[in-house]
Formats: sequence, C-alpha cells, structure tokens
Amino acid sequence: MKIISKTLRLSAFFILFSTLFSSCADGRTAMLVFNPQETELEPGLTSEITLTAIFVDTDSEPKILSTDIQKPGKAHLKQFTDPPVITVSNPGLKILSAEPVVSGTGIKAGIIILASKELISGSSGTITANWGNCSAETALKIKKNPLSCIDSDGVVTDPAAYDVLVNKQRRMPADYVPPDLVRVEVPTILSFDEVNHLRQAASDALNEMFAAARTEKGYELLARSGYRSYKTQVMLYDLNVREYGEEQAARISAQPGTSEHMTGLAMDISSPEVNYQLTKAFGETEQGLWVAANAHRFGFIIRYPEGKEDITGYDYEPWHLRWLGPELAEEIYTRNLTFEEYFLN
Repeated sequence: MKIISKTLRLSAFFILFSTLFSSCADGRTAMLVFNPQETELEPGLTSEITLTAIFVDTDSEPKILSTDIQKPGKAHLKQFTDPPVITVSNPGLKILSAEPVVSGTGIKAGIIILASKELISGSSGTITANWGNCSAETALKIKKNPLSCIDSDGVVTDPAAYDVLVNKQRRMPADYVPPDLVRVEVPTILSFDEVNHLRQAASDALNEMFAAARTEKGYELLARSGYRSYKTQVMLYDLNVREYGEEQAARISAQPGTSEHMTGLAMDISSPEVNYQLTKAFGETEQGLWVAANAHRFGFIIRYPEGKEDITGYDYEPWHLRWLGPELAEEIYTRNLTFEEYFLN
C-alpha cells in the first residue's frame, strides 16, 4: 500500500511488553517481535514500525539468538496469511496500514501509524498486535521536534500547544491570545486582573497543587503573575531596562513575545514567608522546597532551575512554574532536565 503522507523513520520509544507464543506442528514456536525497539512518534507525521513473525525451535532459550531463527515453511506461513489486527490505546494514534510481506526467516508487516498533531510531548499509548494466534504489545511515546514548529523569523507556529517551547530564540506571535483563559480560583497577590488568569487546564492544576500544599503541609501559597499580553510585556520590559540596564534586564525578564507568560501556562507564585515577593529566597523556604519537590505531580516544572542558567538564558527563578501536563512534567523532573534539554536528549 502506498502512503501519500511523508513517512518519518524516527528513533521512537518502543518497549516490548509481552509476547504470546504459538506452537507449530513440527515443534517450532512462532513469536511476534516489534522493531525498532526504541521509537518516538512526532505529532502530525506518520511513522513506520515493523512487526515480524519469526519461528524458533521449541527448545530455544527465552532469549532468542539469530542462530535460533528458522526459515518458515508454507505450513508455518498459513496462519499469517491475513494482515495482523492492530489496535492502539491512544485515540490520537491511527493505524493507516499493516501489510504482510514474506521474508527469508519469517513474515513481516509494515505498520504505518499517524500521530495526531494535537498530541503533546510526553503523552503515550500502547499498540497491540494479534496475528496468527500470537500477540505482542508495545508502548509508544510522543515527542515533538521543536524545529518543525518555528518559522524563519523565529516565531513559533504552535502557540496554543501545551508543550510549546518559548524562549529567547522562540517567540510567540504578537497577536496571540490563549483560547481558554480563566481567572484562577486560588489566592492572588496583585490587583492587576490580567495576570490573575491562566488557561483552564493550568488553572485547574494550580488549584490542585495549592490545595495539596495546604492539606498535606499546612502551607499557604499565592499566585502573583500568570498570563501577560504582548502589551503588558512591552511595559514590563521597558521598566526593567530603565531600572537595571539592557544587559541585566535580559537576564531577569523576557523581551516582548519571548515570555512564557504569554502562553497562559506559566504562573509566578510566592508565600507570606518572603513577603509575597518574587525572590530566590523563596526556593529556600519550606514552601519553596515543597513546590520544587512536588510541582511535577500536578504537571508543573520549575522552568528556570538553579545551575542551568546557561541553558535557559535566565537567572534561577524558584517561583516560576510552567504547566506541561503530568506525564511530561514527571519525565523532566525525574531526569533533572530543563525544558530545552528535554528536546535535545
């Protein structure tokens, strides 16, 4: 079957979970194997996985060596005449084709998968194959290529995506306004209403995190600054330039269009222990330490961590949280990465 869309062979993330073996009349065993075993699927593109039915002696060890694989006869191939039945657990993944082809030591099926462009990095799913009384299951993982989401002027083309990467080299469109901004339902500090808004998913997660801090530890957290329009960014950056100079202003604040706050997915938080200010001392308080250790549970990361200033381009900001969703935030936290490093590793 000819696939019209571009097929992208990536190093996707595939883990073989289980295989159901099928015995043949002559004592051989049929088994299914996915290849490659490490693959990542990119949103909006198709990828190909090979599912192979191989035949080995029944007495072979569980770890099959290439020398154990036997050339199949016609009787062995009869059970694999029809295409495999492929199912996926994530509705954002679609199987386009699975065509069987006989090879020297087995029979293969090239499985073409389309990952929806709506899927975000860190999301996952499983693919299950049932073929010739055998079955196998493997895990799939989604990871965006940031280079495919930016134009020649350095403006991101996926501003509404939850995993949009915004930094000094990747600007938001100047006229962008998040589609589902809501006023946060947690305690706030500033009276300027615009900054008391987040996108719905991030706002819900912030509610959960603040509630957990209160019920688990009795900590009081407050939201200080969330969404900032392009106009507000211009005003704030000009103020910082006048007060600190251009070089220092670039270290502590974002030039208009390069602020994560414009996504509606970032929130600066504080606590009474630091007089509700945005200060590095917040990271040393019990509240700040709890946030650093638990934010990922609710889909947030400390966007500008200590010791990674050369990578992020910003000074350490223990107060600046970015919502990415629980799966992606968990991976970044566990691997001790910045958002930039996640896409480079």
